Amino acid sequence: MILHHIQTSTMSDDALNTCLRYIHPTDSILLSSDAVNCLLQTQWQQRLANIKLFVLQDDLVARGLFERLMMLANKTASSFDIIDYSQFVEQSLLHDKVITW
Repeated sequence: MILHHIQTSTMSDDALNTCLRYIHPTDSILLSSDAVNCLLQTQWQQRLANIKLFVLQDDLVARGLFERLMMLANKTASSFDIIDYSQFVEQSLLHDKVITW
């Protein structure tokens, strides 16, 4: 069970796309930094729909996306857990390993 930590924007990097090629059904993804922006795009919402997904709260707030993505999650089938740094550490310990892309 791997926690895949994605930090870069899908507009400037292929990390999330590459990660999705190798992800196992028991793995999880954590979006942080500019990677949180992908949740604004329907294409990425659909591709991430069946994956256990975590999003770092501070990065949503820093980009002014917190309320927008909360409304979006309520209107669509998008499902993700918004976590803080201590929960990030907890997830790191619950998974067998962490890969940062």
